[in-house]
Amino acid sequence: MIIFFVCTALALSSYMIFLIFFWNWRKNPQPYYDKKEPLVFGHRGSPNMVTENTLPSFKTALAQGVDGIELDLRMSKDGQIVIFHDKELSRLSARSENIQDLSLAEIQSIELNKQAGQREEVFIPSLTDIVPIINHVKVLNIELKSDSFFDGHNILRPLIAFLNKYELNDRCIISSFNPALLMRLRIARPQTIIGFLYNRNRIFHGWDNMVWIFRVQPENLHIHYSMLNHWIVRWARKKGMRINSYTINDKKVFDSVDIDGVFTDNIEYLK
Repeated sequence: MIIFFVCTALALSSYMIFLIFFWNWRKNPQPYYDKKEPLVFGHRGSPNMVTENTLPSFKTALAQGVDGIELDLRMSKDGQIVIFHDKELSRLSARSENIQDLSLAEIQSIELNKQAGQREEVFIPSLTDIVPIINHVKVLNIELKSDSFFDGHNILRPLIAFLNKYELNDRCIISSFNPALLMRLRIARPQTIIGFLYNRNRIFHGWDNMVWIFRVQPENLHIHYSMLNHWIVRWARKKGMRINSYTINDKKVFDSVDIDGVFTDNIEYLK
């Protein structure tokens, strides 16, 4: 019995070594990586200027010259996709309910807090509200929010319908901290461009990120700049993944890292 377990462990270890160092996978094309400089993504729009994840924030980011816009998606009580980062409303409004406990109509009636100097009233948009903006941006990064490993999977069907309707195959990256959600998306829609959000807080001190990366087969590795090191960058490049880092708001940090894209709140400092 001991010999069996030892042999099994050795076989699994050999298989993992093969995957990590030698195996690669087919990537969907990403034509927006067409310049030497890293792409600049407005993180939730331009949140230092206008309330995050709102249409005015996205429009402000475009006016500041971003290459891409990053936004976050959640589901309403009645099954509609809305653009909002947090599980509940309190950080950005006078309300405290969870997004998933409210209908789309209730959500869109809530006025959000304004940034200093901001005059325009802002509200939570639905996913379809950004359609007029799509043609003005080189690439869209959509992050699927999920509060647990098994949460958020009901968003996939309406999201896939949206991607198909507006033909966003080569202009949209879908990312998430939930690898199970990304794996289901990969199976359901293989042509989707995926960004794997690297999470140091997973079990085994983050080493299971590697296992999930091989299951999801992403085109992009999204990683916090503090976790970037020579080994990770070299490994990701060898696997043919693009590296996009978050959230970099300091020009010195931006200039010091070897990346293909950056998510930032300080667009004016990095452009």
